[in-house]
Amino acid sequence: MRRAAKSTRYAVSAALLALAAATTAACSSSPSSSSSTGAASGTGSSASASGGSSTATVTNVTLGYVPYSDDASLFYAQNSGIFRKHGLNVSFVAQASPVAVEASMASGTEQFGFITTPVLINLNSKGVGVKCVSTVDGNEPTNPANDSTVLVAAKGSGITGIKDLAGKNVAEVQLTSLNSLSVMVLAKQAGIDPASIHQIAIPFPQMPAALSQGRVQAAVIVAPFTQTATGEGATVLTHPNQVLFPNGTLTCLDAMNSYISANPTIVSEFRAAMDESVAYSATHQSVVKQTLAKGLSLPMAVAEKQILATNFSTTFNTASIGQIENDMKQFGIITSEPPASSLLWNP
Repeated sequence: MRRAAKSTRYAVSAALLALAAATTAACSSSPSSSSSTGAASGTGSSASASGGSSTATVTNVTLGYVPYSDDASLFYAQNSGIFRKHGLNVSFVAQASPVAVEASMASGTEQFGFITTPVLINLNSKGVGVKCVSTVDGNEPTNPANDSTVLVAAKGSGITGIKDLAGKNVAEVQLTSLNSLSVMVLAKQAGIDPASIHQIAIPFPQMPAALSQGRVQAAVIVAPFTQTATGEGATVLTHPNQVLFPNGTLTCLDAMNSYISANPTIVSEFRAAMDESVAYSATHQSVVKQTLAKGLSLPMAVAEKQILATNFSTTFNTASIGQIENDMKQFGIITSEPPASSLLWNP
């Protein structure tokens, strides 16, 4: 068992190093930042979970997340006691990107984590077994008015459409992931070479300053940081993920296959807790948004105005995962396409 666990950690580390190398190679104009953002939200000690989970026994687990408004259902599961009701004491650790989350999971310091579908696919295509165990808050909405991920152009950049991105610096929270893939697909659709765009990895909270200071001319940014950027003169060009993948499963909360196999009851309780929180969020958005005040250190008035970009579905959309795989293969990000169903945990 120890040898198998060690082998798995080595495989994950190698795959994550490959992802990091791809990210570095793709950065052409500015250094990327991999610093952790935000403070830990929630309570409880960081500990590896073992044994069964039940309402009578509380199990300590740690979850890595990327701070943004769509964490509201996740925060609510913590703040309302839903996790505790399902026998889980969850410690939250803020990370700059999904790759940082996966690295912590590989080291054993985190048991669950936030991941985008492209990173999930990339790891599995390299032989690293990780699976979605629950949604974060649901799937991508079908109406752009309900979406908070936007591609913005900096004030004075002269960018009015996708074609104008050629030769420009565009910030994304992580390269070889969801937002960078969307930019490449949109560029090809617009008739420009995706390689002509200088994609740069910058954490979401740092994007407004990078835009206003002219270090990047555009960015794929999320709430609540979008409001800061637009308040400083950035203009919205499009909603890239919603346009390309409506109703798609673009993010999830995942765990390593080895952890799932060893702790099926804990994983089942985790999913049940998240499904309960997401279902509540669908009909109580105003209540759930209030968790963003603490979770993202926002004034309550700002937290309550956030758009939760989700359809609140707890069912994964396998067709959208297949579409993302096709796009990734087209751009040479992956060479093999794992079956979409193999990326999803089914108890």
